[in-house]
Amino acid sequence: MVLEPELEDVHIQVISFIWNQKFAKRISNHNIAVSTVHISNRHKFDLNRIKICLKQTLLPIGVLINPQCPAFEDVMYYASQNLLFDRNHKWLINEENKVLRNDLTLVFNEKYVHFEDYNTTKVADNVDDVKIPIIDVLNNLNLSVDADITASITKGLTLTKTFKYYRRWNFQKMALKMIISMTPVPRVFHPEMLIGRIPDPGVAIISQTGAQLLHEIAGIHNFGYTYTVVDRWVGDYNRNHLYTATNGLYFREHDITPVLRFLPAHFSRYDVVFPTVTFIETRYYYRIPSYGIGKFENQFLRPLSTATWWCVVAVGALCGIVLMLSTIVEKRPITVNFALFSVLALICQQFFEEFEDIKRISSARKLTILVTGLSCLLIYNYYTSSVVSWLLNGPPPSINSLWELLDSPLQPVFQDTGYSYSWLQLPDYYYNKKNAKAEEVLKKRILNMKKKGNSIIIPVNEGIDLVRKGGYVYHTDVNSANSRISQTFTQRELCDLDSLNSMEKTLLYPCVQKRSPYREFFIWSLSRLMERGIIRCIQQRTWSHGVKCEGSSPRALALGGAAPAFILLAAGYILGTVIMLFERLKWKHDKSRLKHF
Repeated sequence: MVLEPELEDVHIQVISFIWNQKFAKRISNHNIAVSTVHISNRHKFDLNRIKICLKQTLLPIGVLINPQCPAFEDVMYYASQNLLFDRNHKWLINEENKVLRNDLTLVFNEKYVHFEDYNTTKVADNVDDVKIPIIDVLNNLNLSVDADITASITKGLTLTKTFKYYRRWNFQKMALKMIISMTPVPRVFHPEMLIGRIPDPGVAIISQTGAQLLHEIAGIHNFGYTYTVVDRWVGDYNRNHLYTATNGLYFREHDITPVLRFLPAHFSRYDVVFPTVTFIETRYYYRIPSYGIGKFENQFLRPLSTATWWCVVAVGALCGIVLMLSTIVEKRPITVNFALFSVLALICQQFFEEFEDIKRISSARKLTILVTGLSCLLIYNYYTSSVVSWLLNGPPPSINSLWELLDSPLQPVFQDTGYSYSWLQLPDYYYNKKNAKAEEVLKKRILNMKKKGNSIIIPVNEGIDLVRKGGYVYHTDVNSANSRISQTFTQRELCDLDSLNSMEKTLLYPCVQKRSPYREFFIWSLSRLMERGIIRCIQQRTWSHGVKCEGSSPRALALGGAAPAFILLAAGYILGTVIMLFERLKWKHDKSRLKHF
């Protein structure tokens, strides 16, 4: 690793027994903090002091060590075992007593060794005949791609401003361990199942996008991946449960996974690699129900408000009272029956009159019936026009919240994918924390259905087909749903299709082990791919396009919504039949009484 020229940003640790306090005093004058540890005797040096000296907090640490110290090898092996050869520790191995001049200008000389590749050493041509014992030590260390070590021999060192990953372009076919999620886990896995143009049905589109980008990086820098397939992304961080992507990273069993959500609560478990590679958005898909009485249907009484209906009742009562008073004044034999049935007939756009006394009809009664009939006609027209305009122009009834989904007759099913299993098994894992309470209720319902033997986790093709048949609500990601819907749904079915948002659009990132030596390299490589438009190209190639209803589809008044009209009609028929029977009985009774006389 090269000692960076910007020394003001580095806290330098000195591990030596040769350099004295003058060095610390001189370099402190340049606002560089210095702490020293003496290792003059390898049998007596304090390992705890070495540990404290090399502890990194906020700023990177520059470590200056003399290979002539007796405990040099012990310090280097200790740093190797504790993963201290990383981007946060910049090591300078210098065997000269005079390290820096008064002006802090580094000494340049032809004889130097520049160590810049992981697990290998590169010695300048002009020092091939020089025996360098520290190279044997470096060859036995656990060095990673982000190691920063500079070895200066005899008189000085040469610093280069070239970015270190340009110098470490070729990874020499090194293999990184990638952990991915597939459902179901295949018995035999081939990389083409993940990175091919047409992925395996068990591979989510988001995994395909992330894996293809990481594969592009591997092809450019000459390294490969060994794959481990699990059935879910987020786990419980139990050492005995290594079947999840997060557990594999947390216990350092794997190096990288293609995609994970940006979960702040998990930041202490793994590190996120920037920039983003794709996104995920999940929804509950369903066909709008067209049966049953409830808030999901067009309601028969909806066009007129409650106040309007009370006005209709008041007008009808007023008309009935006026007609009853008129019959009393005219001394007609029928009063209440005439008033009641006249009002009902007018409301139903019919006419009722006793033709036996047609000569005795007064002008007041005629005017009252005329005014009431006109009012009923206007109400009828307002009612029908409101129903028609509402059905033609208004949006179809839909489910607006997870609570309404729970109240609906739809049966929930979920996509057979990693986040569905994590959602069901982890108590603190939610698609959307805003709906945490509703999701808890839904979880209990789903688990109860599972205990009864119902299928609740099914592949996306089968789930969308159930939605197409109706009666089901299917939870899946937008990309998977759009791909299947565009292949199977007709235009009419698309107009009946609706969805409820579950997991809001969330960016996904590759993730690596905590303090992984490859994190900075992947950030740099992904940034280069983004600048060149490769990320956008792969996203466009893998993402599916949305589908929607073209134009408008008027929704018919459902049987459940029009139920009050049919109930009223049936009640009228029943009432008419009962009245007819009573009249028949009354007529027989009167006829039999007349015979006795």
